[in-house]
Amino acid sequence: MKKILVKSLSILAVCSLSAGCIKETFPEGATQLGSQVSESSFALEGILRGLPSAMMSTGWSGYYKTYGWHTDFGIGAIHLYTEFMLNDLATMGDEPLYNRFYQSAMNSGQDSRYAVTAFYWDCYYKWIKIANDLVAVVNPETANDVQKGYLGQALAYRAMFYLDLARLYNAKPVTDPYAVGKGYVVADNLKNLTVPIVTESISEDVARNNPRATLEAMYEFILTDLDNAEKYLKDKAFNYTTPSLVAVYGLKARAYLEMGYWAEGAASKQAFENAIANAKLAIESGDRAPLTKAQWQDPVNGFNNGAANNSWIWGQTLSAENQGNIITYTAHISSEASWGYSSLSQIGADRKFYERINDSDFRKASWLAPEFVENPNDPAFANVYQFAGGTAGRDNFLKGTSETPPAKPYENIKFRPAQGETSNYNVGNCADHCLMRIEEMYFIIAEATAHTKGLAAGKTELDSFINTYRDPEFHSSANTLENFLVDDLLFQKRIEFWGEGLLIYDYKRVNGGIERGYDGTNQAGQYRFNCKGRSPQWNIVITRGEFQSNLGITDATNNPDPTDMIAPWLE
Repeated sequence: MKKILVKSLSILAVCSLSAGCIKETFPEGATQLGSQVSESSFALEGILRGLPSAMMSTGWSGYYKTYGWHTDFGIGAIHLYTEFMLNDLATMGDEPLYNRFYQSAMNSGQDSRYAVTAFYWDCYYKWIKIANDLVAVVNPETANDVQKGYLGQALAYRAMFYLDLARLYNAKPVTDPYAVGKGYVVADNLKNLTVPIVTESISEDVARNNPRATLEAMYEFILTDLDNAEKYLKDKAFNYTTPSLVAVYGLKARAYLEMGYWAEGAASKQAFENAIANAKLAIESGDRAPLTKAQWQDPVNGFNNGAANNSWIWGQTLSAENQGNIITYTAHISSEASWGYSSLSQIGADRKFYERINDSDFRKASWLAPEFVENPNDPAFANVYQFAGGTAGRDNFLKGTSETPPAKPYENIKFRPAQGETSNYNVGNCADHCLMRIEEMYFIIAEATAHTKGLAAGKTELDSFINTYRDPEFHSSANTLENFLVDDLLFQKRIEFWGEGLLIYDYKRVNGGIERGYDGTNQAGQYRFNCKGRSPQWNIVITRGEFQSNLGITDATNNPDPTDMIAPWLE
């Protein structure tokens, strides 16, 4: 088995403190006042550009330098940490610990003492700090049109960060018998709490005693940011690498969808209707369209290049200077990338999940059929799969090399190395990472419609999208709202967004479950867990470092430790 090596890192400096970021944008030795920065569009752009770099650069958070983590690559790492808490990513390699997200997959080390718990917190609040730095120095009353555009983008970033945090840390009830039997209970005082709100104007005294915001306060804050972002971004065009007006509509749709589940009655219905309205605005406000079969299966640009399609609303880019050879999203998820962990951990689709997908659904070719792996030259598969790296890349992936094992049944080829480059990590790692696709808006409409207009109307919306863009033979057969949400809508989202980091919010919202342990499972033995309904893991615990320095958070207001609270399956 090959050795995993780390190249020496050449990382562009990206700071989390305002003064440092401001100085980066001016000639060496310059000192700038806040008023000077607010008058300089160049300076504001410099701060704003620091955000996507901070979210994607290898080692930016300091966890690689401090702990030697090979999972220190920002938002993509967070997305994989959450994906491995769910059902459908199977680790199939002979050494399962090549999956460096094993703590999530094993439900271990999830309490407030562990660095993996602190990673979410440290990343998001450092990114919020950068957004706050820009918000602090732009006065919308005196700013010009360009500066207002930068302010709108900063507000959209901040809203996205807080929306992610609110959904990750808001503790929802768990009813799984194993978890309940082991004493996992979400106290009533926790069910309405999110995370502390830190703004650009917060004082040190308030920051030192800043309790978790309620759902109502947090979502009011998020929606205020989004309302202002909408105002400042109106009539401005940006490409997918920066938050645009369409992204603002998408974030509003996400937020209102969550709010619809808070309670019954008129307020709930209004929230769902707002979700539908904003999702439709996102769909109608640009030239975006769902990925085609050719785009989805493209061996060069598949899920690595937002410029190659009209689907991506928002994504982040990664440059060669900002990446380490095995400390990137591609290195951990792209099986065709010969240099990465994924070629050894062999991440694929859970067998039951894969077998449930209709053969008429082109998305099924994101994973290798067992029959194909057994006989890759079978003419029946001649037009089913395309591979990165041409003929040599195909042969090396399927047959294996001296450093990589042969491909396994169900192994994924959804995420291609950049430019289809399977051997040169300086090229292949530089893949874009998606934050929002237009397809999500269609699912939001279907889910919210089922709540506002009834089950039949929701099924019609879901059938229409899947039949038009994915699988002409799909038909929702659910006879209750719960079955529709979990068995049909969530399952289709699991196919659509497998590995993209979106799904934890869906599982958590509709009370999905986990079944990785069953006869014939292809999940690694250490990762075979079952959970009826919501997993305790999805209620992320606040790191001890925060409530040791913030008197507003105590053990009594932290989420309960979910470690070892889901049932292992023993064959």
